[in-house]
Amino acid sequence: MILRAKYLIPVDRRPIKDGALRIERGAIAELGPARKSHDTDLGPVLDLGAAAILPGLINAHTHLELTALEAKTPPDDDFFGWLERLRSALYATNDVERVFADAARDGARRSLEAGVTTVGDITSRPSAVRPILHHGPLRVVSFGEVIATGTIRDRLAERLQAAIDGSDASDDLSIAVSPHAPYTIETDGVRACVESAELGNFRMCMHLAETRDEARFTEHGDGPVRDYLRRLGLWDEVIRCPALTPIPFAHACGLLNDRTILAHCNYVSDRDIELMGASGVHVAYCPRTHHAFNHDPHRFRDMLAAGVNVCLGTDSLASNPSLSILAELRFLRRRHADVDGAALLEMATVRGARALGL
Repeated sequence: MILRAKYLIPVDRRPIKDGALRIERGAIAELGPARKSHDTDLGPVLDLGAAAILPGLINAHTHLELTALEAKTPPDDDFFGWLERLRSALYATNDVERVFADAARDGARRSLEAGVTTVGDITSRPSAVRPILHHGPLRVVSFGEVIATGTIRDRLAERLQAAIDGSDASDDLSIAVSPHAPYTIETDGVRACVESAELGNFRMCMHLAETRDEARFTEHGDGPVRDYLRRLGLWDEVIRCPALTPIPFAHACGLLNDRTILAHCNYVSDRDIELMGASGVHVAYCPRTHHAFNHDPHRFRDMLAAGVNVCLGTDSLASNPSLSILAELRFLRRRHADVDGAALLEMATVRGARALGL
């Protein structure tokens, strides 16, 4: 069929006024200015009128399995207190697998309704979530999350194997791996994830430089993060912190490369940005979640200027009112009128595709 609209916005070139695109066998076969008439052999014409046709938007960092936590865990300044409330809400049921599966299904539906057609989805329960997502309606890069530190470090091999299990891989779902964060997986564990990703040619994602307390923990091994791990029963005296801030830590583990997305990067230095730009690593910035936690202004413009591929994510409904990347764009546009609109649109489309290896 042929779709027509007042504007066609291909992203990789200037918008086309009175544009059209032709879809053939499920793919875009042609696009350009609309002709006054079309050969009926090309298919039916749907004229959308005063609308703009965009590529499907890409949510490069989300947690669809947390969709059921909508409005149940409002963010505040105490990030690790919020994480504890999130865990309590999440595990309030004995049937976590079913809850995660239903949440992922609902999250996929909401994403598609918001114009998102591709997601980089983090899952701590691949066996529950991937069977729901592996046949659409979204294109999914599924990052199996690996948490193994302190008292559960001996579960590293088990959790890594679950993360990279390809049983549910399909044309719509790619397998990837996520060493969760510097405070939930130790140096050897991150390196094991990197090695597996290299062997299997998987994408990687890690939550990094999300809070100031995280940097204090990776550098000095104390503070609110250590207290949090103790309350969870994960802390033991064998844990050795890397004595590095988060970005150099990731670099030392071999994580900074063009297969890796770093989620958030809310607290980075000039030297960090320089290191990120030279490595080819990608950054998924989640604007409304960033704002909800009252973080310092994000340095995404400095990252872009340094050659870092910055794309957009929503994080989850535990910290965001919706899974809409268009809403993230509108949020950024209101607060950063100096950033070119075309650059923002790239962050929601081609930059996300590049980060996810698509």
